[in-house]
Amino acid sequence: MILKVLASGSKANSYILENEKEALIIEAGVSFKELVRHVDHRKIVGCLVSHEHKDHAGFEGQYCMRGINVLRPYTLRNSVIGMQFRGFVIQTFENHHDVPCYGFLIKHPDMGQLVFATDTGYIEYRFQGISHWLIECNYSKELMDKAVEAGLNLALADRIVNDHMSLETCKDFFSANDLSRTRNIVLLHLSDGNSNAEQFKQEIQQLTKRDTYIAEKGLEIDLSLCPI
Repeated sequence: MILKVLASGSKANSYILENEKEALIIEAGVSFKELVRHVDHRKIVGCLVSHEHKDHAGFEGQYCMRGINVLRPYTLRNSVIGMQFRGFVIQTFENHHDVPCYGFLIKHPDMGQLVFATDTGYIEYRFQGISHWLIECNYSKELMDKAVEAGLNLALADRIVNDHMSLETCKDFFSANDLSRTRNIVLLHLSDGNSNAEQFKQEIQQLTKRDTYIAEKGLEIDLSLCPI
């Protein structure tokens, strides 16, 4: 199973989980034309969209028109649901954003369990036996304070602090979870102006003692359980 990052940030978000026979898309933030430059559309079994903001859901209509089954839990009355797209088994959980937003626990025999969560101030749930984490790490409090001192609009700063996950909260989250089976951590949706990618990577890797990556366009990671 390969993770491909097509986009991660405030402009667009798109991720692919792909093996030889099937592919699951996470977020509809890039056009269908761009998507199929990176994956055979005949392999796509479904798409998961976390919330309605355009950088995550802007092209879901194009995907639906091409026959892709798009899971949008924020549109459903009973949003905490389970679903299966061929080999992928998905469980949703609630995030904390300024609109209804959901994370995904994704299971597949080729990769084990993966947690995906972005655009959330914090994650209230705890997980066990997770092989791979794709988790937002948007800003640091230190950099945010400096930005406010330099004139960052206070309303925007409050929105970021309330609706996105800080480095400090991200570290608390990993400290509270079982990482015994964890192989990879991918940090998502870093702020353009209030983050430091190398610092974030180093601090999370030092804390967790697990391989840590920054989600950047073009990143590919082998998530296969074998070889160990």
